[in-house]
Amino acid sequence: MADTGDGRGFTRHSETVYGTRKQADEVLAQRRIEHSQDKPVPTLRQAFEAWCLPELQEQLKKGELSQNTYKNYVSRWTRHIDPVWGSLPITAIKPLGIQEWLLTMTQGIAETSLMLLRKILDKCVMLELLPANPASVAYRMPKQSNKLDTTVYSLSELCEVLEALRGSVAYIPAILCGIGSCRVGESLGVRKENIMSYEYGGMTLAIIDIDTQVDNNGEVLNKLKTSQSKRPIVIPEPWSKDILSVDTDWLTDKGYGKPVSQQVVRYVWNRLLKEKNLKYIPFRNLRNSWRTIMRWELGIDSDYVEKMMGHAGKGVGEIHYDRPQWRQFADVVGEAWVRYMAKNN
Repeated sequence: MADTGDGRGFTRHSETVYGTRKQADEVLAQRRIEHSQDKPVPTLRQAFEAWCLPELQEQLKKGELSQNTYKNYVSRWTRHIDPVWGSLPITAIKPLGIQEWLLTMTQGIAETSLMLLRKILDKCVMLELLPANPASVAYRMPKQSNKLDTTVYSLSELCEVLEALRGSVAYIPAILCGIGSCRVGESLGVRKENIMSYEYGGMTLAIIDIDTQVDNNGEVLNKLKTSQSKRPIVIPEPWSKDILSVDTDWLTDKGYGKPVSQQVVRYVWNRLLKEKNLKYIPFRNLRNSWRTIMRWELGIDSDYVEKMMGHAGKGVGEIHYDRPQWRQFADVVGEAWVRYMAKNN
C-alpha cells in the first residue's frame, strides 16, 4: 500500500520485475528509497546504481557522453569511490573524510573522482535525502607530482624522425599528428574513404576528414573530444603521396580490418626512437610540434592554426559562425608549404 500523492489516498501498487531474485530485491529497495515516508537513507552504492549510473547510460545511448568518458566514470567509481564510500550511508560522508581521501590520489584522479562523487550526491540532495552536498566544499587538491614533458620538434627534427619511422606502424599516425594536427586517437581513426587528393601550386595535398578516434585499447569511438574536433586536415608532399597510396580500409590497419591501438603506436614510437638514438618527445607532443611549426616556421596566422587544430575559438563569432571549408584550409596550408619549400630548396 502506498500514497503516491495522486489524490486517491493509499492504494495497492505492484510491479513485475523480469530477472533474478537479487535484481528484484534491488528494485524493491530502490522503490522504498523513492516512496517511503520515512525516507530510509541509501548507501552511496545504492544511490549510484539507482540514479547516477542509469543517467550515465542514457547519456551514452543518446550520444551526449562519449564511450571513453563513460568508461572513465565507471573506472573512477569501481577503483576509487566504491571501495572507500560505497557501503556507507550517504549521511555518513563528511567533508573531512573526503579531504583525506582526495590527498591519497594523484591530481587528475582526485579531480575526476570528486566530480563523480559530487554528481551522485547532487541527486541525493535533489531527492531531499541530504540537506547539502558535502562534495561541493572547496577542497585542497593534491599537487601535480610530475610536470608534463612539453618538448617539441622543429620541422627539420620532425622530418628526420618521420624518415626513421618509415615502414613502421607509427609512421602514418606520426604524419597525421606532426604534419596534420591530429590528436593521438584521431590519427588512428582515419579510413581510406575519408581521404581525397587536391592539387595546389603543383603540389599534391591529401585532404582528410577527421570524424572518428581510436582509444588506448583499439576501440573505435565515433565521438571526438569536442564538436569542433570534426574537421579536415591537410597533408603536403612528400607525405601526402604515402597517405594516398595506402590500400587498406584503415590507414593504420592491423591486417584484418581493425585499426591499431594507441598503446601499440606509443610502444613502437618509444622503441624506434631509442634504437635510432633520435631526440625523444612523447608521441602526444607531435600535435604541439605541429602548432609550433605552422605558426613560427611556416607563418600561418594563429586564428587559422586554432581552427585547424579543432579549437572553438574565444569570441561568439568564432564559436558559432566561423566555419572554414576544407578548400580554405587546403589553400592556406598549400600556400605555406609551397612558399617554405621554394625558400629552402
